[in-house]
Amino acid sequence: MSRSAAGSGALPNGPSSPQVSTLTPFLDPLRIPPTLKPRTGVTNVVKLVAQKVRLHSQLPTTPMWTYEGHYPGPTIEVESGQKVRIAWQNELTGTSPVKGVFVQPVGPPPGVSAANPPGAQGAPARSELTRLTPWTSVHVHGGQQNAVADGLPDAGVTPGGVQLCEYPNGDAAAHLFYHDHAMPITALNVTAGLIGNYIIRDPDEEHLGLPSGAYEIPLMLADINFDTDPAGRINGQILVKRVLAGPVTPGAMPPAVSTTGPFTMVNGVVWPYLEVEARAYRFRMVNASVSRGYALAVLDEKTGKPVTGAIQVIGTDGGLLDRAHPVDGVLTINAAERVDLLIDFAGFAGKNLRLVNTIPTVPAGSPAPGAGIPFPEVMQFRVAGAPRKGPAYQPPKKLSSFTRITAADVPKDAVERFVMLSMDASGMPKMSELVDAGPKARTGAGIVQIALSGGTRTFRIAAQSFEETTNFFAASGSWEKWTFLNVDPVGRPLVHPMHIHLMNFQLIERRALDPAGLDATLGGTTTPLTLGATLPIAVSESGWKDTVGVPVNEAVTVAGRFGEKTGRFVYHCHILDHEDEGMMRPLVLMPPAVLTIQNLMMAMMNG
Repeated sequence: MSRSAAGSGALPNGPSSPQVSTLTPFLDPLRIPPTLKPRTGVTNVVKLVAQKVRLHSQLPTTPMWTYEGHYPGPTIEVESGQKVRIAWQNELTGTSPVKGVFVQPVGPPPGVSAANPPGAQGAPARSELTRLTPWTSVHVHGGQQNAVADGLPDAGVTPGGVQLCEYPNGDAAAHLFYHDHAMPITALNVTAGLIGNYIIRDPDEEHLGLPSGAYEIPLMLADINFDTDPAGRINGQILVKRVLAGPVTPGAMPPAVSTTGPFTMVNGVVWPYLEVEARAYRFRMVNASVSRGYALAVLDEKTGKPVTGAIQVIGTDGGLLDRAHPVDGVLTINAAERVDLLIDFAGFAGKNLRLVNTIPTVPAGSPAPGAGIPFPEVMQFRVAGAPRKGPAYQPPKKLSSFTRITAADVPKDAVERFVMLSMDASGMPKMSELVDAGPKARTGAGIVQIALSGGTRTFRIAAQSFEETTNFFAASGSWEKWTFLNVDPVGRPLVHPMHIHLMNFQLIERRALDPAGLDATLGGTTTPLTLGATLPIAVSESGWKDTVGVPVNEAVTVAGRFGEKTGRFVYHCHILDHEDEGMMRPLVLMPPAVLTIQNLMMAMMNG
């Protein structure tokens, strides 16, 4: 495996003990992860090791679990069609470096608005986490590999063990990423540092003349929180807070709501800056947060006004779009989504631009602590003072052969599946796998009715946890259409980013949804759920995807073709806490002829 230099943007030496209770934005340069290029025909070794990493120069170093000692892990770069084997070698030591606490609700119901300042608020460390030893399972997100190499959530490796995987890399150029996928500790392992970029390249993309080399930069966004010492000074240890949502019962995990971190890291640096030339750059952005979604805007730091005419979207999760699309408004990116961006700094020589997280109710760049954004800062661009001579950069008029598909383009024999996302009576999220209940089924517990264009369909809830019976079997290489319904009569503003392994899909439709028919206490509908107006599809989600955001009281339909690989895969919510808590279900892909026999056997067993 060839390795680049150790990346760039190294942080200066900092303190060895806590010194500050607040952090200064834009004090440190953006870190660029090193690049690893696996070789074909050999087994390439990537080591998982414990490492102390400086995440801000005002903080002591942070104990982390890493790939090859880097956070984020090295960017793995391969060519399309290059088959590589990687041995993920677990050399981690000790217990989890992440401190977890349960805190009491603060403020009005649901009591989480003020739950994300630094520090544990006097809560003791969760004892089950202080004893947590390394157990890891690496997943290449968006990859088309057989299930044995997909990072099965219950196939973890302990220290001294090796997870040996083969990656065919058969897709066209795309931005994937790799991360730990061991259930029920995925959120903790990823928060501890086990995540990195994975880039597939191909000749077609390379011939486009897009910004490359030093002008192509990965941007991995993630929120984070830290613990404090008794004087309130930030000590650098990663802190995971959960707000109790019910009683604590001995021997059981209490119901609790996850919180977002107050700070945003880019490439493992809190609020970094990047010095850029007055020219075009390509940014490969991924949201690596456990749960936080971002609504991003670029502001002129001096005027506070949004920048226009400089940003274009050229790709999504699965690769390039057909052409570049200008974006002058807010860019939304949910957990696990990727956006391929061009930003032309030619018109901003000598200026500082600021990337910020926003919400609609306050001016861009303003704090919104009640919405969990006490600090809107993400990163700063410092544009060199000399304007670039010559015409402004123009991307190629045609980037790829990508075409949008509609419902009419989906094969008529495509299997259709429905999955409901909801809250149970205690306010905890649930994912319900729906299967046809038959014409004689009535409303009641475990029954969900949906009013669709072809009439009301009645489903029964077949499963709501990872451990229950497998229901979804599919043929490799087949087309399917999935509808996710996020149903909440209370209207809690929660977006579930849904990820289907081994499927690249396109977003066919967004529809408003009337949730009134769902009774959380009953566990079913009393009247059919009804769909309303068609909603717009953003440019940043208009290409090939593997993860789609499903906002509250919307129905989102996607369609795509499974890859040719086979085995036991999963689909799940990519809010990692939700995934760990059961919002993940098995999905078995078989060769078509094998699936025929499987269906015959199931029909026999079901009488």
